Amino acid sequence: MSRNGPLPTCENFDALWVMGGHMNVWEETKYPWLIQEKSFIKNWVLNLKKPFFGICLGHQLLGEALGGTVEKAKTPEIGFKNLSVDKNAIKEGFLRGFPTHQSVLQGHSAEITNLPANGVSVLASSKLCSIQVIQYLNHAFSVQFHPEAIENTLRDWLSIPQIKKDFDKALGKSGIDKLKSFYKKNGITLKRAAKVLYKNWISETTRT
Repeated sequence: MSRNGPLPTCENFDALWVMGGHMNVWEETKYPWLIQEKSFIKNWVLNLKKPFFGICLGHQLLGEALGGTVEKAKTPEIGFKNLSVDKNAIKEGFLRGFPTHQSVLQGHSAEITNLPANGVSVLASSKLCSIQVIQYLNHAFSVQFHPEAIENTLRDWLSIPQIKKDFDKALGKSGIDKLKSFYKKNGITLKRAAKVLYKNWISETTRT
């Protein structure tokens, strides 16, 4: 879709990926396009049951579409944090082969606080956020963290004043430099973990 343009018709696409953003799911007055996007996601996932993948804001939008609650986090997660994966989840499905304790890039101040039990599984958590990865039936998956981030992503994010301000506040003096240094040292491992997710998503959503 074009910027601020109409959403595409569902018939023209086989899968939907919804990425992150600095807005919150409840800010419909400030970002009125959220209303249409929420309706689109809900129809795609619940009615059409077509493949979906959400990252950060996309994760929260999926949670709300499924009947869950998204609220302001008690403590924002910003920077590289450890992810704890359910040991059973790494044996098969979306997290098959994913490291049980993996550092991932976080950048959120809101989170899913509860989800309905029917058809929804929580596959991973972190110290500050109990719902980091979710699966709905066998076609919708989402993550609170940012597997897509590379060094250029960090650079682009930090060019946005509000994001840089949030990162400076959370990470303290020299925090951003340490963040970049961590990625430089661990980039191969982070990319490998991201590749596991992408390959598993394709495998799970194309099963017959």
